Amino acid sequence: MTSSLAARALLVLLASSPCLPGLALAASPERPVLVIGASDFRPLPIAVPAFAGAGDAQGAAAEVTGVVRSDLTLSGLFDVLDPRGYLADPSEGLASIQIAFRRWADVGADGLVKAAVRLEGGELTGELHLYEVQSAREVLVTTLRVPPSAVRLLGHRMSDEIFRYYTHEPGVFSTRIAAIRKLNDLYELITFDPDGQNLQVLLHEKDILLLPAWRPDGAEILLTSYRTGRPELWAYRLADQSFRSLAHRGNSMGGVYSPDGKRIAFCLTEGGNTDLWVMNVDGSGARRLTRDPAIDVSPFWSPDGKQIAFASDRAGTPQLYVMNADGTQVRRLTFQGNYNQTPCWSPRGDAIAFTARDERKVFDLFQVTPDNGVITRITQDQGRTNEEPSYSPNGRLMVFRTDRNGAGQLVISDPKGNRQTVILSAGGGDLVDPAWGPLPR
Repeated sequence: MTSSLAARALLVLLASSPCLPGLALAASPERPVLVIGASDFRPLPIAVPAFAGAGDAQGAAAEVTGVVRSDLTLSGLFDVLDPRGYLADPSEGLASIQIAFRRWADVGADGLVKAAVRLEGGELTGELHLYEVQSAREVLVTTLRVPPSAVRLLGHRMSDEIFRYYTHEPGVFSTRIAAIRKLNDLYELITFDPDGQNLQVLLHEKDILLLPAWRPDGAEILLTSYRTGRPELWAYRLADQSFRSLAHRGNSMGGVYSPDGKRIAFCLTEGGNTDLWVMNVDGSGARRLTRDPAIDVSPFWSPDGKQIAFASDRAGTPQLYVMNADGTQVRRLTFQGNYNQTPCWSPRGDAIAFTARDERKVFDLFQVTPDNGVITRITQDQGRTNEEPSYSPNGRLMVFRTDRNGAGQLVISDPKGNRQTVILSAGGGDLVDPAWGPLPR
């Protein structure tokens, strides 16, 4: 753990961070479905030949092709076949009758993605076609439209359509991830695509910024800011780039929105004691949830909003706990290890990811089942720090911070840790507190 992160962890004890699957083909009267979590996992071999580009859209078509290939690979669900091995005529058309399915079968493809990209009426359009090679039939066709400048978004939306077809679940490639970048003595709130591209800086601050958390509708990002010299909750509105204080008495930090977007759970230090509180999104109606003399931090809501997971040292060492959203029926969740922190509840409700320090003083990621407390390990022997997990909105991926290459980086992984990809480096600085945003509305 870096010295700066260690200092931050000491300050709040257990800094909050708002926070693939095995699969198989299941029989279906309509279409095959990738069953995520199946024991006989095999990524689906899929071919993505270069998309056709009409006129001025040739460059955009090449970029969209690259985005789709990258997204499908990142998902861990697909084996994107190397284009250098394709046998089919590159000029074959988009209609099923024009496609030499046998040649695609010869290279091992089960799925085939084709598209045509063009500029029409002031928009960039993508005509997406998906085929099942073995049955030689088209199974999906749709046309997507974006502004001419949103080339990468077009690719991400295509990937979402492909993912949805095979899994019956929403894809997350069109979402955004927020994080804090520390660079040249500045703290920056940044957002970027799940593949680490299209980075935007939303805030430059000389004062400390920590712990971004998305509002469920994606309109605002909640932050802990030291603008006034002490930690307080602030909200950044994306539409107008405003940054407003939700000030409350004492030192408040680590706020997270409830799933319905109506409340905020947060940490408040008064009289030397840190407890969990909840308030309305405008900062009114603050109410205390915990009253233990120990330090209670890192609140995170269950997907249904009925429970809150948090970390506390009330048992002598930092452990994870779960309570009802009104503060009642507190129960201890983790009994293994002596330093467990930063719980993040999966949107699927079946797991809570967290950071734990092992006997070697190394920080790694784990998951615990909220019903029975069964713990599984996600990372091991991949640097000295893997921490601050945040699930994708469909619960099929997660982003977290690592130092495996000697500096702060962000990794996308499946929740089992089987497929991990470094997506972003700080370029001489540090990256902390990743938070995966909601699905677009």
